[in-house]
Amino acid sequence: MPSAKRSFAPPQEVTGYFDGKTNRPAFSWLDVWAEEHAYRFTVAKATELDLLNAFRRTISQALSDGQGIDSWRPLIQAELTKLGWWGPRLVMDPTGQDDPVRVDFSNPRRLKTIFWSNVNSARSAGQWERAQRSKKFLPYALYVATTSSDPRPEHRALVGTILPVDHPFWRSYWPPNGWGCKCQVRMISAREAERLIGTTRIVGSKLDGSDITIEYRDTAPDLGPPVDVINRRTGERSSIPAGIDPGWHTNPGLARASTLIANLEAQLAEAAPVDANRVLTELWADPYLRLAPLLPEKVWLPAGHNPALAAELGAVSPVISIPTNVITDRIRVHSMAITDFALLPEMLRAGIILPDMAGSAKTRTVLYRLGRTIWRAFVVASSNGYLRVNSMHQQDHKRLRQKLKDMGIDWPLGD
Repeated sequence: MPSAKRSFAPPQEVTGYFDGKTNRPAFSWLDVWAEEHAYRFTVAKATELDLLNAFRRTISQALSDGQGIDSWRPLIQAELTKLGWWGPRLVMDPTGQDDPVRVDFSNPRRLKTIFWSNVNSARSAGQWERAQRSKKFLPYALYVATTSSDPRPEHRALVGTILPVDHPFWRSYWPPNGWGCKCQVRMISAREAERLIGTTRIVGSKLDGSDITIEYRDTAPDLGPPVDVINRRTGERSSIPAGIDPGWHTNPGLARASTLIANLEAQLAEAAPVDANRVLTELWADPYLRLAPLLPEKVWLPAGHNPALAAELGAVSPVISIPTNVITDRIRVHSMAITDFALLPEMLRAGIILPDMAGSAKTRTVLYRLGRTIWRAFVVASSNGYLRVNSMHQQDHKRLRQKLKDMGIDWPLGD
């Protein structure tokens, strides 16, 4: 097999998004719906785990090497040939909902759909992550012209839309917006946005000789009312914004950041401490979770798991959360780094739990030593019975020693 020319590797947030997914064998693309694609890897009709792993492993390799579909095709052909899946096969629906179907994973059109749907979603999520990190300097997103030779009229109508990165419009219309969609956005400064809005640019000619123009505007075009769609496999009802293919109506990067949190809360509440702390540590290593403090809305991030502390404070769950506004305050005012908060799972598991130094019965002080550094956090039982971290910071040894002495507590500071 001829060696493929190596291209530029993509940013880490692109590969991190893809590699951070978990496998979800599925008979139909409808089995994994909307936001679930942000954390599940699936290929329609790949109901066997070995088969799904072959797709995942080779797409991950192509992404990491910055390669396109022409370089990926021989990789997947070799893998599927070994598994006996290169060519037509009869696939049974494990749920029994649909009849068996004949599938051919060697079909070029099917391979193209599988490759580009996964790669474009990963690139979209990576671009959204970079947009969140750079929005202080590039606060606007511009919907730019597609590279397709025959763009969909609905998508062409979106070109020229300029809106702030956190505008609700981008929750749904951050491309790709459908199967095979090649639309893109470009981050721009406030100065460029001001210069473009209200102007028109000629970008080509139609067959009848009339001009193709882009109108730059700071309002979203009216494509019509949303469409109600019922997923025939799951029964889930969704309201799909006009101009978007069902299943593509979410922002991959935003969905990853939000669903990571929502899906873990319930799991952690029932988990054994050792499992919960392992999951929490992995969670805080995920770059998309660390974007949560940059989002405009307040989000509660799972930060720890301590059944003993929950029992002591009469909490309804052993999960301890930290609101994003506390994190942003610590970063902005106290010059902490987002990576500092990745200490919380271990700190809340293994730190020493003390009474509140201010005397509150519903608050506990948590101290944790890391080398010569002492970290302190306050955990509060909220009015509805949930445990929250409302502060975290490094503690001066001298002041802490005096406070502990006043409380009659002997805890070696290690200095």
